[in-house]
Amino acid sequence: MPTEVVRSSEEVSWEEVHRRQGEKGLAIVDVLPEASYQSGHIPGALSLPVAELREKSPEILPDRKQEIIVYCGSFT
Repeated sequence: MPTEVVRSSEEVSWEEVHRRQGEKGLAIVDVLPEASYQSGHIPGALSLPVAELREKSPEILPDRKQEIIVYCGSFT
């Protein structure tokens, strides 16, 4: 089955991320290394380090239709 990849460079404000936390159909993904995730992350965010995207994304993000917000910096 072909894989459709939708790319968007739309930025989302921290306020919107916090407002939408826990929303059904939305995944918030921290792409920093695991150690950074362990030291602090947005509650409910999934850990998927950039170096592991290709290998682990089908497992971590199995719903190809869900909206995904990716972050790679401080969330405070």
